Amino acid sequence: MGYYDGPGEGPGLLARTLNLNLGAQPDHYIAVNMLTFEAIVDAIGGIDVYLPYDVDVRSATNPKGFHVEEGQHHFDGETALWVARIRQYNVFGRAENQNIIMCALRKKLLSPAIVPAIPQLITDFQRYVQTDLSPEQINQLACLATQMHGANVVFASFPIELFKRSKIYDPQLNAETFIFDADLNALRDYIGRFQQGAWPDPQAVINTTPSPAETDLEFACED
Repeated sequence: MGYYDGPGEGPGLLARTLNLNLGAQPDHYIAVNMLTFEAIVDAIGGIDVYLPYDVDVRSATNPKGFHVEEGQHHFDGETALWVARIRQYNVFGRAENQNIIMCALRKKLLSPAIVPAIPQLITDFQRYVQTDLSPEQINQLACLATQMHGANVVFASFPIELFKRSKIYDPQLNAETFIFDADLNALRDYIGRFQQGAWPDPQAVINTTPSPAETDLEFACED
């Protein structure tokens, strides 16, 4: 994957970090920057999203902020990116928002009107997407994805209680910085069970998105 030695080689560094710290072995990667993600959503005509809770980030210094009410919405690229980026509750809540957006994006990409356009989308955006997959492999994956039931696409997170808020001195910043402290052995155990097919528990997967305040978040994309 090309370990980090300059701009643009982040996926390789991330893969190596996951492997050395958690024992995970990423096989392939696709990296998309924020502006490209926004453009892709717009190129497919937006996405239909159901939010199970309000997304509201406003303050006394920024009263307009950003607000989307609970319910069904059609998002353009800019709004989808806002929802995916906002850390309304905590970093885990933001990850949950990203899961919701990715499920909606997957559903739109696999709709009958969009599937025939996927090869052209790949051509249009291949200069702006960093991946080790060839266009042929992406086309093959797109064809396989149309045969996959939504409930078989599962997003899961480590239980939130495994992480403790802490601070550590950063010599580069010459100041204390916020971190999540966690037992790496416990995280490696989850990764090991994931690689064995034992986690997430297929019997425990639910088809609705839980509240961001809940722990051990796990849900399936709905068709």
